[in-house]
Amino acid sequence: MAPRSAMDMLREKAEEKLNDTTQQLGNVRQTCEKARTQLSELEGYQQEYRQQLAARACGEGLPVTHLLSYQGFIHALGQVVVQHGAHVADCERTLALTLSDWQDDRRRLNAFTLLKTRADEIARVKEIRQEQKMMDEFASQLFFRKHSA
Repeated sequence: MAPRSAMDMLREKAEEKLNDTTQQLGNVRQTCEKARTQLSELEGYQQEYRQQLAARACGEGLPVTHLLSYQGFIHALGQVVVQHGAHVADCERTLALTLSDWQDDRRRLNAFTLLKTRADEIARVKEIRQEQKMMDEFASQLFFRKHSA
């Protein structure tokens, strides 16, 4: 087995880093999507309670205590929606940063892969030239042996 070159090791490390970043990106995307879904559900609940309050207030009427209770709950739910909206924004910023890291890692791996491919091609051409040189020398020696005898 041929020893690994420094380029091989760098490429492998870049590939490992890309794999780790890819996994992290998947986790962040999943977390972000879950947070968006939760925010949407919270906004839906808030809208539902507002509609219920309006329907009850316009229909049969509500005692003041129930009205205040509904309004307090809707206000508290609104605060939760705002807080969760900030959480979603944080998730999206983290997602953007992680995606940027993934793109950087991907470019780095592509660069190392390209460099390794070029180095392998240079080594292959060098080996072919060396073999051709040896074949030419062998043919030359064979030619001289035939003509000197």
